[in-house]
Amino acid sequence: MSEFPTERVEAATDAIVVRLTELSGGEIGRVWRAGLDSGQSVAVKTGPAPLDVEARSLRVLADHGAPVPDVVCATEDVLVLDYVPGEEWTPAIERALGRLVARLHRETADTYGWPEPTWKGRFEQPNPRTDDWPAFFADYRLRPVADAADRHGGIDADTRTRVHALADDSDTLLPEKPTPRLLHGDLWRNNAIPGTDDVRALLDPAPWYGHHEVELAYADWCGVGDSFRKGYEDVLDVDPAFADRCPLYELYFALDHAYHFPSEEDDRWVTDRLDRLGY
Repeated sequence: MSEFPTERVEAATDAIVVRLTELSGGEIGRVWRAGLDSGQSVAVKTGPAPLDVEARSLRVLADHGAPVPDVVCATEDVLVLDYVPGEEWTPAIERALGRLVARLHRETADTYGWPEPTWKGRFEQPNPRTDDWPAFFADYRLRPVADAADRHGGIDADTRTRVHALADDSDTLLPEKPTPRLLHGDLWRNNAIPGTDDVRALLDPAPWYGHHEVELAYADWCGVGDSFRKGYEDVLDVDPAFADRCPLYELYFALDHAYHFPSEEDDRWVTDRLDRLGY
């Protein structure tokens, strides 16, 4: 769906759209702010991933104490949320984001995975429940996204083979059973709304239970900043060995980016991590 779904938004809100602004930050789909004659403002999202899954994910985060926008309505191809305005990012708000994410990571489960597939952009993350962390990360994160990136021209066949070789050795590279913790799944600045002294809302989750270091690696990958890590460590400790595992976890995000945005630069990000890991 490429056009704004006016009729569906008006039916869901029982109001008339009187102002419409397309927002930046929609890497895959499109997002608008719609002002209604009731005085309410809503954020409206369309895109290739099933947005009813995103709505369910937001509700799960809310159930675990995370701030999220209220879901007005959700179907597979349209998501309407209460609009949450944002302020400027500061080191203090980055630190607050770190504390918020660490509190989310306090939520644990007995196994890795999630009750259903979740989506990072167009990529469907398989989430079968398992208690074997190295196998989960190899079979349901590295291999599928490497295959998808290869099919879409983001990496070449040789790079895909190198990823699969690393995945074969996952049991020697990753801890056997770190605590399965609740992850946001797509954590970067554009998916959090800063307030004046705290984070007002988390957006666009792709949640699952996994090793929390995956989320920390993505924060590093996206350049969230040192203040985020300080805030995180206000709540939870970070294993010093994370520095050694970080390139392996970053590899997943490099492959995901190569799948969505094929370019020579993205392929270099993948091969750089593989080189650093000795594959």
